[in-house]
Amino acid sequence: MKKSEKVLLGLFAVLFVLIVGGGGLMLGVNKWRSISSDNEKLRDRLVDMNMAITQGVDWQRKSDWIEEHVPAMASRQEASSRLLETLQKQAVEMGVTLSSKEFVDQRRAIGEDGQPEEATGYFDQATVRVTLLEVGEEALVKWLYSISEPKQFLGVTRMQITPTGQGKQVNCEVELTQFYREKTAPKLTRAP
Repeated sequence: MKKSEKVLLGLFAVLFVLIVGGGGLMLGVNKWRSISSDNEKLRDRLVDMNMAITQGVDWQRKSDWIEEHVPAMASRQEASSRLLETLQKQAVEMGVTLSSKEFVDQRRAIGEDGQPEEATGYFDQATVRVTLLEVGEEALVKWLYSISEPKQFLGVTRMQITPTGQGKQVNCEVELTQFYREKTAPKLTRAP
């Protein structure tokens, strides 16, 4: 072999080693970064799990409170009528006039079989839409405050307020939802 061929072969070998070695080095660096990232994610997950374990007593206490205070009603109709009674009673006490009242039917998603899908929430719910015309802002806030006590499991799920242009009076449409658990029907047993 000539000297020039030996130099070219040497350069080719060095270039080949650099390319293959560089590719291998990059592959190793990327793998190391991936493992480091996975370790960091696992460390964060471990911290979250430890925090959840330490907060477990608090969450159990909250769950027990909910189980103790959640209203139990036989049907959505009972829940809707009780909700409407509560709203009207509080409205009279606060000096607010409910212009219109309408029960809102919760639409359930239709499944592949054409039947309504089962509810996936933790609570059953009944919703009433009420309209208040030319009500004072202060009276509206007092009324909303009086009906939103935690033990009632009653919440404002939608509200639209429009100013009337006459002082501090507004027109308001509010959807209020009663969250409850439906009582299970007693099992029928055969008498001996």
